[in-house]
Amino acid sequence: MADEKKDGPVAVKYERTENFVSSYANSVLFEGSAWDLKLIFGQLDQSATPNVVKQHLAVTLPWPQAKLALFWLRAQVEAAEATVNAKIPIRKDLLPQELPPLTEEQEKDPEAKRFREWYEKAREEFLKTV
Repeated sequence: MADEKKDGPVAVKYERTENFVSSYANSVLFEGSAWDLKLIFGQLDQSATPNVVKQHLAVTLPWPQAKLALFWLRAQVEAAEATVNAKIPIRKDLLPQELPPLTEEQEKDPEAKRFREWYEKAREEFLKTV
């Protein structure tokens, strides 16, 4: 039947709009809300003192798209490292830092504790890859 739901991906054609922008960023700031995730892109400007990140573009993704982007971003990094048979180097001062200890209030919050456990595990796994 014509209205039956298809299994598998649906073919999509991609077209760029007249105002399509391609840009470079070496900084990404994340702003999450209950509805979506905003990624704010910028570039470090070292000509000023103190150094400043000049933000030039923000893209907001709904959470399901952010979760899919996480998968595909990881796939791209894995493919890039496999292509050159080497890990992408990351300076030690840019590695994810340890979180500070939970406050008394946070210790009472199971979600805060769950997130901290996830963060510590994810950080440990990430550090093994660099």
